[in-house]
Amino acid sequence: MTVGIMTERIAIYQSSHPVTMIPYTAVIIWLKMMFQVIFMLSSLSIILGQHIFNMPQTLKDLLGDFLQHLHEDFFPGCTIVIFYEPSNIYDFGGDQDKAHLRNNTDKGLIFNNYHDSNEGLLEFVLQYFEGIPSIIFSLTDDLHEVLTQTDINVITRCPLYLTLVPNIMAALGLFLMTNKDWDKYFLSRKQVIFTESSTKDIESFFQEGEINLMTNVLLIQPILQPLALRLLTNSPYSTSRNDRVKSLRTWRGQPMPTMHDLFPDKLVDLHGYPMKVVTFHFPPRIFMEEESDGSYNLYGVDIEVVRSLSSALNFTVSFTRPSDGEMWGWEQGNGTWTGLMGDLQHRRADIGVADLYIMEPYFAIIDMSVEYDIEYLCFVNPVAGPLPQWMALGLPFLVETWVAIFCTVLAGMLVFTLLAQLGFVGGNLREAPWFQSGGNTCLLLVACVMNTAWTRVPATTHLRVFLALWSLAFIILAVAYKGTLVSYLTVTLEQPPLDTHRQLLEKDVSVGSIGDTLKRIMEKNADQYVRKLAQRYEQVQSTSEGLQKTVAGSYSFLESRGFLDYTIAVDYTDQRGRASLHAMKEYIAPFGIGLAYPKYVPIVAKFDRMIRRLTEAGLAGKYMSDIILRRKQAKIGSTPLDGEGSRELASDVTETTTGVTPLSLDNLQGGFILLAIGYGLGLLSLAVEVVFALV
Repeated sequence: MTVGIMTERIAIYQSSHPVTMIPYTAVIIWLKMMFQVIFMLSSLSIILGQHIFNMPQTLKDLLGDFLQHLHEDFFPGCTIVIFYEPSNIYDFGGDQDKAHLRNNTDKGLIFNNYHDSNEGLLEFVLQYFEGIPSIIFSLTDDLHEVLTQTDINVITRCPLYLTLVPNIMAALGLFLMTNKDWDKYFLSRKQVIFTESSTKDIESFFQEGEINLMTNVLLIQPILQPLALRLLTNSPYSTSRNDRVKSLRTWRGQPMPTMHDLFPDKLVDLHGYPMKVVTFHFPPRIFMEEESDGSYNLYGVDIEVVRSLSSALNFTVSFTRPSDGEMWGWEQGNGTWTGLMGDLQHRRADIGVADLYIMEPYFAIIDMSVEYDIEYLCFVNPVAGPLPQWMALGLPFLVETWVAIFCTVLAGMLVFTLLAQLGFVGGNLREAPWFQSGGNTCLLLVACVMNTAWTRVPATTHLRVFLALWSLAFIILAVAYKGTLVSYLTVTLEQPPLDTHRQLLEKDVSVGSIGDTLKRIMEKNADQYVRKLAQRYEQVQSTSEGLQKTVAGSYSFLESRGFLDYTIAVDYTDQRGRASLHAMKEYIAPFGIGLAYPKYVPIVAKFDRMIRRLTEAGLAGKYMSDIILRRKQAKIGSTPLDGEGSRELASDVTETTTGVTPLSLDNLQGGFILLAIGYGLGLLSLAVEVVFALV
């Protein structure tokens, strides 16, 4: 084909320069044969591996048409980000720019106003992207520094990455960059790689680091005989080293394949890829029960979420504890984290799960999924305990009720005494002289208040009417008081717990949790009392340490309400159902709970879609209900404790069976206290009377 084209050009050249043909016929024939031999050798050298960037114009056109159709059909309006190897495309001759930007109006390259005058594949490709914003990076040693100084998300729109390398290993440094803050979606972006490398070299390329995690890679290999483009792609999360590259199709200029054909969804099936999940025992979210053989029986809401994703996307999971024995971990002075966060930060695990709150401070080191549940962060405090039983005497009525009764009794004494005295002044001699004493009349009214028999009966009608209504009123009050008093004597009344941040602030105790991440959350809280409590923050090493300090009364531990409610019910509640800790009703903030991943992994979006389906189906709530039922069944099936525990349990069963709880001295301490006060006042009065009698 090449020979025919060149022969035609020679013919055109001859027709435009007429000469005498007869004397030179043999020479012309000889020259034509020489040209044919030269071009046949040239074509053979291309077939044997001549550099593609010197390829015939027709193959360049085929590549240009493909890239142009690719952009126009699937990426209209998107920015083209091109990476190229300058030593194989341009001979800059000295210092050259590492990054260039084209726009719709200026064909020049903005950063250094560099204008290329050489012909090459890059310039040829750019002709097909005329008028389209393009960013050009050269694959040099300082590319990492250049990229970290470039904010792709600001200067691009839905970028399409195009890499032009004759040897794909020349782009290895680009794809192995662990710090992808310049574009955190790099591994999941649409990637088009044009290379001459063999399929074996491409397979070796995808065995390096995390390169095979990329989910949208399209490779283009040139085919010279006949002219065509071979389209290939990778198989991310493949467990076989020989199955990481597969052929899509061969393109010879026919209509473009669909987007799904070029960039298929490769995360529908992960082919049993082993995922390492880091977690730890944290009920009720996660239970790790050690078996007799040393293995762990894992279950819980968070564990079931991971297993559901594993079943839906066909990957295997292996659960492991944090490598350093910590729980979530905390940030150290050098910017690294310990515990679960540290394992994800250093990519020692693929997924992290342990009642993880979706919080801004975590995003500096990890990525997180959408929430599959919501939890509330609150403080736990010791239960104040029951009120002293002597206070039961005053509990049946509110304070204002007691004030009203006291004022009523005083007013009644004054009115009754006044009526009695007015009767004697009016000459009513039928009334007994006993009623002339104000002390006697007051004692009579007190007897009526106590529902005791009248010691004296007045003779006059107006005093009888007064006493009748007085007695009726206090019969009602006395019945109400007695009925309520019985309940307060038999059922212990607990002191009101701390339920607000203001009350906790007034208590003047230290607060805190594991690490100092929650401290930063408290410092930014809208509640002024929470911000003041953050000044008292003291971190602890574990939940058990925080709870022990809380029970001691010198600390208030901060954790999720679900964990606190479960822990209180299981570990801090006695046989009679009395809890020693109380989770506050007022909470700092609601937090979504999600999965954690190492930074920049491309599976996040796919997992998010599956998690949304899971939550919409209500599976997270079902998992929690199943866990609660399982724990209840385990508690019912457990045997009673020996020794003191069994005796307490037997006592509780006896009381429940008989339905009678005898009153103890503690229940009746109020009556005995009043009796002691009466004895004391009587003796004091006696002493006063004796002193005045002697005087």
